[in-house]
Amino acid sequence: MSMRPPGLLRAAENPEVIMMICTAGHVDHGKTRLVKLFTGCATDRLKEEQERGLTIELGFAPCFLGDGLCVGIVDVPGHERFIKNMVAGVSGIALTVLVIAADDGVMPQTVEHLQIMRLLGVRRGMVALTKTDLVPPELVLRRTEEIRHFLEGTFLENAPICPVSSETGDGLMPFYDTLVQLVRSVAYSRPGGVFRMPVERSFIQKGFGVVVTGIPVSGSIAVGDQVELTPGSLTGRIRNIQCFLRDAPHGAAGQCLALNIPDFGKHPAERGQVLCQPGYLRAAQLFHAQVQTVPGIDPPLRHAEALKFHTGTVETPASVYLLEEKSLEGNRAGLVTIVTAHPIAAAVGDRFLLRRPSPAATIAGGEILAVTDGDRRPRKPELLARIGKHPSLTAAGLESPESRLDARIAYHLVTEQPSGSGVPAIARALLQLPDEIESSLARLIQSGGVIAIPGGWFVAAEAYAEGLERLETRLAAAREREGKLSMPVREAVKGMEGPPGLARHILDDLQRRGSVALRGDKVLLQKADSGLDGDDRRLADALLKMYEEGGFASPRPEELPVLLGMAPDRVERLLGFLCDEGRLVRLNKNVVLCYNRMRQAQDIAVAYLEEHGVLDSADFKHHIGSTRKYALAILDYLDARRITVRHGNNRKLAEKYRERLL
Repeated sequence: MSMRPPGLLRAAENPEVIMMICTAGHVDHGKTRLVKLFTGCATDRLKEEQERGLTIELGFAPCFLGDGLCVGIVDVPGHERFIKNMVAGVSGIALTVLVIAADDGVMPQTVEHLQIMRLLGVRRGMVALTKTDLVPPELVLRRTEEIRHFLEGTFLENAPICPVSSETGDGLMPFYDTLVQLVRSVAYSRPGGVFRMPVERSFIQKGFGVVVTGIPVSGSIAVGDQVELTPGSLTGRIRNIQCFLRDAPHGAAGQCLALNIPDFGKHPAERGQVLCQPGYLRAAQLFHAQVQTVPGIDPPLRHAEALKFHTGTVETPASVYLLEEKSLEGNRAGLVTIVTAHPIAAAVGDRFLLRRPSPAATIAGGEILAVTDGDRRPRKPELLARIGKHPSLTAAGLESPESRLDARIAYHLVTEQPSGSGVPAIARALLQLPDEIESSLARLIQSGGVIAIPGGWFVAAEAYAEGLERLETRLAAAREREGKLSMPVREAVKGMEGPPGLARHILDDLQRRGSVALRGDKVLLQKADSGLDGDDRRLADALLKMYEEGGFASPRPEELPVLLGMAPDRVERLLGFLCDEGRLVRLNKNVVLCYNRMRQAQDIAVAYLEEHGVLDSADFKHHIGSTRKYALAILDYLDARRITVRHGNNRKLAEKYRERLL
């Protein structure tokens, strides 16, 4: 048979590669030959593969769709011993072609590959019923019914099943047309975030240096960009990019890329490492996740069981600790902590598989919900409370990338940063670009899920409300149990995390509630008109009257207990309250004036300085008709407020003094 492959990408064409799709299925069911039939590309690139007639490593082929569009085909290995490579191929895949041979029907790797694709998050696809030339038509029909029954309850339940022969070409065009229609029906958008690409393989090309290949799972990259290799922290600049062997100025998630990075010198990247935008991704060993076991596992997944952990191109030994039960039967979901044998570069949202080493079998898979730095496992109650709120477990209807990112940011601010965070820190924590975070925060602010604090700080509304309630309760307790009427702002917000603007924002809200009143750097623990009651109010009125009548010869605070006939601590408490209210002004330890008198003295000093430019400190007592003690205390207070500036024995007006007048 000789015919032009319908998906052949000609040398003169350079279409956009919009997504990656994969073949999957049992060994020797014709995946590689089918790909060659409709793309013209042989994906068995290794001599060993060609000799043995099976796929060992990942094979890649472009498939032209027309209208300037193209998809990449990942031909994953079918043999059970090469499942780890199959896992790498499925990561980041948009849809699949499940290949089943008509002569064999459903086989063990057919079942396992379908389970793997489901566990790794593939949700769309079709079935290619191959080798139809080897069986009579009635068996093709029977296999079709068997396959339809096999797929019941899976994501391929309603998928098209296309009979096709790679030997005769029968059914090729209906298969290709169905594939094109399926690809165009998928509402695919490239994953945002920072560039991240699991290393599939790496080699040194003479004259170019290190070349690293793989399929990015997020973000985009351009010639000239810097990348970092994790684990390892090796950095380098991209000199050249190829997408399916064609030079390209940039690459993106879901494309098969080869990146030329000469800065890596003679140190090729290793499979299992990840290329990422510098400063974002850190290697870790503790991963908290939700797992889904496959049906029929025996024995069940056990607490602290030693397994193989697969994510991206990583394969590593790991121990799995169940957080809710002692064991997990087949077809059950549960929360776990996975401790890998060594640090790996995996992130929240990454899909993974768990496999038993002997007998080799996939038993579970899932999604990473949280990552813990260091090697100490968090306490179980706190961990369950934290990851139990994860949007992957609690939120429904998060179909768009924007809604998923919004949910992730809200969750991060509630559970990881309850005192809030800034855009750069959120971007690093979630592996997103700063402009993506800013757009999401704008949506969350509009919906009421996040509160913006002046200075570029953002707090989840839920966490903000809890912080406000805690502070209100603490201040009420200080009033009721300790008898405090006021306190400095710094004392009121002591222990609060976050920038000063957050504490001030909460205090302003408490003032709007009527819980406190703010007077400069003081917090009145009740509103000014209700902060005192009974005898306290009458004694405060008497104290205020004494200072109003005393003018610039008011009594010293230490004289008040005798003058008013009350205990010194009660006098000090009421005096402090009236000063915090702003009705009295404490100039120093020994001098207190009523507000009106202090305002009068300030106006006299400012008026004189505005007219004459300089005020002799020794003469000021004559201007206010008082003594040297009061005159100097008033001038020192004006200096402290930066209304005046002292020059020897003289005073001058400070710059912008009007902004600080009483």
